[in-house]
Amino acid sequence: MVEQLTQHDPRRIGPFEVLGRLGAGGMGLVYLARSASGRRVAIKTVRTELAEDQLFRVRFTREVEAARAVSGFYTAAVVDADPRAAVPWLATAYVPAPSLEEIVNECGPMPAQAVRWLAAGVAEALQSIHGAGLVHRDLKPSNVLVVEDGPRVIDFGIASGVSNTRLTMTNVAVGTPAYMSPEQARDSRSVTGASDIFSLGSTLTFAATGHAPFHGANPVETVFMLLREGPDLAGLPDELRPLIESLMQMEPERRPSPADLQSQLAPHLFASNADDSGTASAWLPPGAVALIERKRSGRNQVRGSSRPAAGGGRPAGSAADAGNAGNAAGAGSRPSGPLPPERPSTPPPSYAPAAGAAAEGHGGRHSAAASGPAAPGGWEPVGVGDPRGGLRAPEAASPPSALGSIGPGRHAAPSAAAPAPAPAGTDGAVRLPGSQVPIGPGLRAADARDVPPQHGTGPATGWVRPPDGVTSGGLNGGDGMAAVPPPTHSPSAAPPEPPAGAAGHGRWRPWRFRMSNDVWGTPAVAGELLYVTSFEVHALDVATGRRQFKTRDVAWAMAVADGRIHASDGPTLYALDAEDGAERWRLSTDGWVYSLKVDRGTVVTGTRGGGVQAWEAANGELLWEMQGLQTDFETPESGPVVHDGTVYVWADARLRALEARTGAERWSYPVGDAASCGGVPLRLLAAPDGAVYVSAGTRVLALDVARGDVRWRFEAPAVFLCAPAYAPGPAVTGGGIYIADYLGTVYALDAANGRDRWRIATEARQSIEPVLVADGSVHLGSGGALYTLDAVTGTPKWRFAAGGEVIGSPVVADGRVHFGSADHCLYTVDAAGGQLRWKLATGGEITGSPVAAGGVVYACSKDRCVYALDAVKGTGQSRPSGGRA
Repeated sequence: MVEQLTQHDPRRIGPFEVLGRLGAGGMGLVYLARSASGRRVAIKTVRTELAEDQLFRVRFTREVEAARAVSGFYTAAVVDADPRAAVPWLATAYVPAPSLEEIVNECGPMPAQAVRWLAAGVAEALQSIHGAGLVHRDLKPSNVLVVEDGPRVIDFGIASGVSNTRLTMTNVAVGTPAYMSPEQARDSRSVTGASDIFSLGSTLTFAATGHAPFHGANPVETVFMLLREGPDLAGLPDELRPLIESLMQMEPERRPSPADLQSQLAPHLFASNADDSGTASAWLPPGAVALIERKRSGRNQVRGSSRPAAGGGRPAGSAADAGNAGNAAGAGSRPSGPLPPERPSTPPPSYAPAAGAAAEGHGGRHSAAASGPAAPGGWEPVGVGDPRGGLRAPEAASPPSALGSIGPGRHAAPSAAAPAPAPAGTDGAVRLPGSQVPIGPGLRAADARDVPPQHGTGPATGWVRPPDGVTSGGLNGGDGMAAVPPPTHSPSAAPPEPPAGAAGHGRWRPWRFRMSNDVWGTPAVAGELLYVTSFEVHALDVATGRRQFKTRDVAWAMAVADGRIHASDGPTLYALDAEDGAERWRLSTDGWVYSLKVDRGTVVTGTRGGGVQAWEAANGELLWEMQGLQTDFETPESGPVVHDGTVYVWADARLRALEARTGAERWSYPVGDAASCGGVPLRLLAAPDGAVYVSAGTRVLALDVARGDVRWRFEAPAVFLCAPAYAPGPAVTGGGIYIADYLGTVYALDAANGRDRWRIATEARQSIEPVLVADGSVHLGSGGALYTLDAVTGTPKWRFAAGGEVIGSPVVADGRVHFGSADHCLYTVDAAGGQLRWKLATGGEITGSPVAAGGVVYACSKDRCVYALDAVKGTGQSRPSGGRA
């Protein structure tokens, strides 16, 4: 399906009439268009920041010229292009067909003969592409369209020119980790056609098994699997294994050429007793053939109303359209490491909503007869399900449940039934206007006005109080009413539209920056810049969202400290000036860096195979290096910990404290090996009270930071996946140690003696993030909800149900809690009562944790975007109070 054009989209590009949107790729938007003779083409446009890069224009011009020479039967030919236009564009033949990715996802893995048929067609396409002096560099299932007479390889128009490798890395995608070759992961500027052969093997593995050969929890883990562990060929038929293994040789020179591959496949495909028609119906399963026919017959359908919308909505309706759009896919997401039992499908009884409350949509919305509260000032309220963009008022807060009080060392008692799951399709989310358009600063809520809502949508409903007589069913027998706050009302009028260009004249407005590649991790704010990892490190101006610079090299690990960006692409460690990106130093390590931390002028790295190194942060000088440490778990989160001049490592069943500048051992303590720790990593916190608090399996240990003597230990019935959290002060004011196990039970321990002050059950959680203690409350994400407890008594205050699992750690600032969810939303709720203040719907899961600084909340999403929003309202005219970070 094709998306309806918005008011921001052009109606003509060059000689072509624009009909609709096909999607958004790494370079920019892609449109379906029609020539004067009626021929349909897919037009890829270039994003503004790329178009302003003259080196990119030179590269783009050369590659367009080379791409015109590609004329193979199994490619989507370049029809026209204008690399010198204000917005450069490239038009290729439009192929109304499903992608290989869509076919496998819908119909399952392909039979062996179908895989060979696909391999032969793609090999012929690569022969044409390589013959024109190009290397594709991003061959993957979504870039292979399947029609009746064979596969079509698309997106070679943005491939790398072999003779112009110096220009390859200028602001363009470097490939997809799940399918790229090892040499491309190391240095994408020097790849040859053999890299595409490896990617073909990865693509065929997906076709035959239904999964990518390389997968990890994030791109870093995926690349490590690619370079060190080898492909996952589980489910690959034995008869295809020789073919796949020949294509995926680690050494490029050992892989067959496209011509050699075709020669190898011909005897299997066209034997005397085989159907030699060469069409899809001869090779593919009936379901796949039917899907191809459906896509072909539905090629002229355009989705959307007759009136252009102001923005919002998802970019593409089908994988076929996404394929024509050349969408780049991220790394596989198969989890790794120990997997505790799945979390319960319902919250614990102590958190059930009041009787009579009917769930309706995400965020804990509940039905009521009364209408909802007026929208806070600065918002534009729209109906639930409204297709418009723009920031939306919260439909209702997540009503805190009928909560039970709890005493020291006691568990909360059941009180009511669990809520019904939220139905799909009732999302009244906050959206930035023009959400499909690559944008910089200056987004306006008014951009989304004057567009009628879809039929059937309506305003959000109001709050629901528990019926009379409903009490908190605590063990203490109290009869207090449930902690459900009264409704709050705010002015509903939207502020006047900010003048154009206000961002550059003392005003601040929300902004969004779209990356060319996947964004991962938590952004870092330092001074006037926001640092984000998206293959490279990108430095964005916090006021405008404009990119100031990006690193030349890939950064799998990154830390900003002392005016420097410290990063590693795996085998190389380097430091740049944090203000302008100028290189400070660079060196090669003897291993692959998986963990990087900076403390007091020392860079501490962990390398695969048990290496730990310390470097002088100012010049990169090696201070010391040890081997055989941290061998059980090697992830960025479980690597060496450095704090206040001490490096903590786990080796030989002991926790060792090393002097950060010399590596000398200060003390060690026998915590046990991985098996005795429940098969999970150690997590530790060095607290300002002179103790190191360690979670080791089911135990919590308090060790003296100076000598390593044990102060106390606590044993729980379930393992801990996260580090302890420390709150200063006496227990009567909320001070102490707080930690949650994987079952979701939260423990409050006395920091002086480890006594169990209280505990309460939430939902099972697999998060490795510590609980957050702030302003007398304990906040944690468990399953699909955010829980807030009283730090002194453990009494539950409120529970906010998101539409998906809570991602990362919540952040508390100025009386508000910001957190992300797997339902693609960033939520802001009131810290005291749990009322929803606003939420932002993005195009993908929130990655890492949000960051709040200077009245602005920053967040990254798997839609490849970085967002900056007013922490109070989500949007606003002027700079939020509090100054810049």
